[in-house]
Amino acid sequence: MQKKLNKLLVFTKAPVMGEVKTRLQPDYSLEQSLKLHKKLVINTLTSVSNSTDIDVELCCTPHRQHMFFLDCEKRFSVQLNDQLGDDLGERMAFAFSSTLQLYEKVIIIGTDCPEIDEQYIKNALNALDDFDSVIGPAEDGGYVLLGLKSFSPELFSGISWGSDTVFKQTKKVLSDLSWSCHELGIMHDLDRPEDLHRYKDLLTEII
Repeated sequence: MQKKLNKLLVFTKAPVMGEVKTRLQPDYSLEQSLKLHKKLVINTLTSVSNSTDIDVELCCTPHRQHMFFLDCEKRFSVQLNDQLGDDLGERMAFAFSSTLQLYEKVIIIGTDCPEIDEQYIKNALNALDDFDSVIGPAEDGGYVLLGLKSFSPELFSGISWGSDTVFKQTKKVLSDLSWSCHELGIMHDLDRPEDLHRYKDLLTEII
């Protein structure tokens, strides 16, 4: 079976009160944190779902039957799937390994980076024409994007997820695998109260 060309996997959580954007508290209320999480998901899908040369899938946790996800499926014509695995590494590994059986180039992003737009995704896809992998570093030491043409479980095991060494650890694994890697520009995740002040429009919408 011939593989399809491009796939974008968007990882996100169901908007459940008290379980999303928890690091914004106590500066912002549970309601404000929930509202921001929903807004970030919608903004991300708005930015990436207009391209005709990439299939977009929303990877949901704990399950894709949440009404918010079903609304996103209708609004943006995205495919829904559950994230499978006990931690982020296992869930990303499963997503990459299964999707790369069907697509030549696969990219994963989250919904916490308002700066990601259609051009950033296109730059990542273009990089995969010439490199084995592409990565978008985050200012906090993680990454906001990872793109691959081949799968290796080493990329997702032994990584200190949520720490400021995720990018460095992942780059080392890529080097150990002898995979070429293109680095995109540094982006900023929106996780903490001080991060929100960088995005005045979002701040205005939740206060």
